[in-house]
Amino acid sequence: MHPDILRQLAAEHTRDLITEAGEARQAREARHAQRRRLAAHLRRSTRLAAQQPGSRRGSRIPVTPAADGRVEASR
Repeated sequence: MHPDILRQLAAEHTRDLITEAGEARQAREARHAQRRRLAAHLRRSTRLAAQQPGSRRGSRIPVTPAADGRVEASR
């Protein structure tokens, strides 16, 4: 093949690779930004839920009072 044609093909190929790499980087950045927005939303909603009256901070197991006044975890 003629050297000029080879150089042109190589330049086009290089441009294509750079474009693909740029698109992949933009997609990664968009996913990262989406994860950051979701994490911030979850932090805000968790903080707001913790401020609601009657919220039990840190409690993950529902607690019911026993008949004799003790508190036990219900499963």
